[in-house]
Amino acid sequence: MTDMKSQVRILVVDDDEQIADILALRLETDGYKVDTCGTVMRALELLAQAQYSLVLLDLRLRDGNGVENLPRFRDIDGEVPIFIITAHGDVESAVQAFSLGANGFIRKPFQDGDLRLQISQAVEAYQMKLEVQRLRRLIGDDRALDKIILSRDPGMRRFLEVVRTASHASTNVVVYGESGTGKELVARGLHQLGPRSKGPFVAINCAAFPENLLESELFGYVKGAFTDARENKVGHIVRASGGTLFLDEIGDAPLSIQVRLLRVIQEREVLPLGASAPIKVDVRIIAATHRDLRTLVGEGRFREDLFYRIQVLPLHVPTLRDRRLDIHYLANIFANRFAVTHGRKVEGFAPSAVNAMLSYSWPGNVRELQNRVEHAIVMGQSGVITTNELFPEGLPREEVAAVPISVAVPEPVADSGTDTETETDMDVSSEAVIPFNMTDGLVRPYKEAKEQFERQYLESLLRQAKGNIARAARLAGKYRTEVYGLIKKYSVDPREFKQ
Repeated sequence: MTDMKSQVRILVVDDDEQIADILALRLETDGYKVDTCGTVMRALELLAQAQYSLVLLDLRLRDGNGVENLPRFRDIDGEVPIFIITAHGDVESAVQAFSLGANGFIRKPFQDGDLRLQISQAVEAYQMKLEVQRLRRLIGDDRALDKIILSRDPGMRRFLEVVRTASHASTNVVVYGESGTGKELVARGLHQLGPRSKGPFVAINCAAFPENLLESELFGYVKGAFTDARENKVGHIVRASGGTLFLDEIGDAPLSIQVRLLRVIQEREVLPLGASAPIKVDVRIIAATHRDLRTLVGEGRFREDLFYRIQVLPLHVPTLRDRRLDIHYLANIFANRFAVTHGRKVEGFAPSAVNAMLSYSWPGNVRELQNRVEHAIVMGQSGVITTNELFPEGLPREEVAAVPISVAVPEPVADSGTDTETETDMDVSSEAVIPFNMTDGLVRPYKEAKEQFERQYLESLLRQAKGNIARAARLAGKYRTEVYGLIKKYSVDPREFKQ
């Protein structure tokens, strides 16, 4: 274990040197390699230079807010776990952090045992994810689960049909959508299903680089073009020739870059910095943005001629809140996947957790749902995913007030039995569970599906009632004789559920 840890590098970002040193000392004592810094800009530089397995990012730094700068960290490394360090019980900041890509929180003052457990679990999960990705590459699984857009929602299914139709041409496309909706997956789908699928798919985020660096990344340069140009660099546009160039966040590209992109589209050639002759290219451009490009054109921040060149076909990716049928469906898929990845046994979601997911607005869309489910799997203490594990910072007040689609068991009704124990005596962690295999999408004969539901529902009731039949009847809104009938029908022994 120590040998593995010695290969793991952790980045601690905190402008309080004493806190940073304490964290570094504890982590180095456990065998990790640790880098520390005190500003957002230095952290971004380090993240671009080295492979980290975990980033501990303070909420408030001298040159910016850690949460507000999360997208900049994600632009450089979209996979590395990022935990926010905070002593502030700020629910809004916590919700925002999850929606922007945070994986968890480290609270001050640090509890040594909890701190080490959180860090070891996060690092092990990330290392396992990297290993899975490595194995997928070895077997050539280009269309692994994380590269497929899954949906049951009719609106989303119609959108995917449009994507399939658009993929057959080499037309330039702009993909519009909020952060976390899966714009890059749509772009990859357009590429993989189209005539350029055997060519390269090259992606670059236009918001992740300053203007001069973005120019050299896109167009390349020749040796001697500027002071530090010690050798030729092939730009992304040339690398994408014969395939697809994906320009993420095109709305953030500087006007000077827009002018050069327009020339690439019109002339089908690119001139590297310092070069005397252009290079011919054959590339399809798929751009993505969360901004309204037409509005940017009106404000003078986006060139109108480039707008019409790239927006031959606009696609608008639905938000997760507009795909309500997909919320529980995708949560189950993520839970099953992460249960395998992290070696956890998970029975399903508590009804209150499903209600919370359905009432939440998901500002970070599918990416946030995936992050929250993984957090719940890693940090969960039982086989049932609860609301507190999905939303450890609590739900915003307006989300709590929302009326959810109820999937919980019926309210208890009066029972003539002598058992006077009330429902409030129950352990919340043992509430009835919505099992994964009740929502697995498989269509079964009606009789079989009904019997499967009845048996699983009965077992969930008895588990919650700790084997007490009177209590189970109250929870189900049934008479005890009806519960006895189900027990006899399915040969279930209530004594197995007593604790």
